[in-house]
Amino acid sequence: MRPVKKLLFSLVFLLCLAAPALADKASDLDLIRRYFPQAVASVTPDGLVLSDGARLVYDDGRAKDAEAALDDTDIEDMLAQPYPLERVTAEPAPGFHPGRRRVVALFKAAYGYDAAEVKANLVPVSFLGKTVLFNQRNGAAQSLEAVGRDLAAVLAAHPEYKAHVQPLSGTFAWRPIAGTERLSMHSFGAAIDLNAKKNGYWRWYTGNNPLKLRTDFPAEVAEVFERHGFIWGGKWAEFDIMHFEYRPELIAKAQGR
Repeated sequence: MRPVKKLLFSLVFLLCLAAPALADKASDLDLIRRYFPQAVASVTPDGLVLSDGARLVYDDGRAKDAEAALDDTDIEDMLAQPYPLERVTAEPAPGFHPGRRRVVALFKAAYGYDAAEVKANLVPVSFLGKTVLFNQRNGAAQSLEAVGRDLAAVLAAHPEYKAHVQPLSGTFAWRPIAGTERLSMHSFGAAIDLNAKKNGYWRWYTGNNPLKLRTDFPAEVAEVFERHGFIWGGKWAEFDIMHFEYRPELIAKAQGR
């Protein structure tokens, strides 16, 4: 093959390799723009401009181990692990936790920069006969209200599920995740915990069968939340069975939307 043809062949080959990655990047950035409209001002070739003027790059170019991807997350990291919509039948692989990698600057722009600002964005939501506070921005509170309506029908048909769901264990709390300096999604009023005494958490768990904890939790309950844009911590390797957080971009990506 002549040198010029070789060069052209190589360029075409490299472009073919790069095309899927570029498509993923464009799709991911569009997901963030669509599902966090109050946080994103514009999409740029290398990332996002937030409503406060801050710039977020899609890929910071740094090689990261699992812990670094949690502590220093870029947009690519945040969306890299696909959230599984299917029911849990096996233990997730170590380090598999779609949703735990969070770009904090994005969520601050989306929901509030400190406790006082988040509190100002909280509204009362009727949820299974109780009133809870949830963030009204970016559709979070409206989606939780929809979960409550659908879940009431599920619990009426399956009263045995109530022990996993009630009593509720809280929504808004400005705090770091236990054992870390990373803000919890509860800090943004965009997460809800269901019956902490019944549902396990990996830091508290002293048993040897975490899969049973996952499969004992009613799959229909998790599916109601997922239908309205929430992810479930029961699908993480570092399981948090009680925990649901509003992450419509991950659900949309899992559904191919």
